[in-house]
Amino acid sequence: MPRRTRSLTQGRLHHITTRGNNRESIFEDDVDRERFYTLLDTGIATHRVECHQDVQMGNHVHLLLEGDIADVSTLLWFVSHRYARVYNRRHGRINHVLGRRFHASDVPDRAAARAVCIYIALNPVRAGLCKHPLGWAHGSYRAHVLGEHARPHLATDYTQALFAGHTLAFAGAVDAAITAQRGGRPRVGDLLPPLDRLTRRHLLHARQIYGFTVVEIAAHYRRSPRYIAAVVR
Repeated sequence: MPRRTRSLTQGRLHHITTRGNNRESIFEDDVDRERFYTLLDTGIATHRVECHQDVQMGNHVHLLLEGDIADVSTLLWFVSHRYARVYNRRHGRINHVLGRRFHASDVPDRAAARAVCIYIALNPVRAGLCKHPLGWAHGSYRAHVLGEHARPHLATDYTQALFAGHTLAFAGAVDAAITAQRGGRPRVGDLLPPLDRLTRRHLLHARQIYGFTVVEIAAHYRRSPRYIAAVVR
């Protein structure tokens, strides 16, 4: 059965997750991580896509990408296809390295974009790999906050603009999230807009990425789930 074509009506900002086949590791050491980044550097330079955030975990990668979804798909095919060949050759293995197609969640507005930036930065903290994202070298957080040399694929201006035009505001938001963290999720009020600006895209983002239920969202607005469904219908 042919797979369904991705929608071309999405917005231009996308939270991307790509995982290892059967959730297996896709990085064995720093050499693998460097090769993945090198391919991402090359891909961003040759595709009409910007990368605002990234983090490499053990068996998956998170990215915040800006561009048409068709261009994002082409970029990720370029990176994943070439990385799989290099990884298999280096480790003497065959078959798939990455699993299903990448997951893309449309990021509907600036509040959601700020939440995604924090979420990506906190991934290694939630996984127990470090106590603070400053202690994790395989992501973009240190480039944003410490001013360390950013890799060619990383654009830093957008994140700075999201957080009051200053990197310290991003760092402060991440620190606050670490302190108040509940299962790695932002608070509903930090993620969603006032009720009169709530859209279906906001709901999908909150549900697909952070696992919030309609009941939780409705409780935040002090409305019934049926009312929330009617608002965004």
